[in-house]
Amino acid sequence: MIRHVVFCKFKAGASPDAVAEFIREVDRVPELNPEVRNWVSGRSIEPRCHSGAYDWALTCDLPDWEAMDRYMWHEAHIRTMPFAQDVVEYLESFDFEIHFEATAGVGVAPETVITATAGLHVPDVRGRTESDARAVLEAVGLEAEPEVRKVSGAAWAPGRVLSTRPRAGAEIAPGSPVALTVAGEWWSQPDFSAVRRG
Repeated sequence: MIRHVVFCKFKAGASPDAVAEFIREVDRVPELNPEVRNWVSGRSIEPRCHSGAYDWALTCDLPDWEAMDRYMWHEAHIRTMPFAQDVVEYLESFDFEIHFEATAGVGVAPETVITATAGLHVPDVRGRTESDARAVLEAVGLEAEPEVRKVSGAAWAPGRVLSTRPRAGAEIAPGSPVALTVAGEWWSQPDFSAVRRG
């Protein structure tokens, strides 16, 4: 798992409305890119307790380095650039591979965090062809819905599964239907002229 962290400093003269619009549009990234997990963002607290004169930050997780590369060129990420031009002074980002993660708080017994489940878990079929994804789901006792949702291919190869609903890892009853979202045809260079500016 890769953790992506971004620190952002806003321009002194940026209007509060433009800053708010930028944040709203950036916070849409996980809605538009199903590979993004654990998205968290927020403004700096005042007074600041640590070094770094940043105004806003975000962090999210991606499954691996290949997904991180796809994230950088995904339409969901590229579409935020016009909103950043007038408000962002500078930003820094840092990416690292997660080797350790504490899942229980201090003094919390592990059994209060980890629970046994009786249902099936949706397998991660992203990146597979539609027919392969259907076969994997069937093999674990689940069923893909007959109809698939298609979206522009962007950085993914056309015909590959982008996401499932419920998401990978979700617990569901045996025989439950799983909806597939599949990449359609490649789209050409993005046209930002149609993006509404505040």
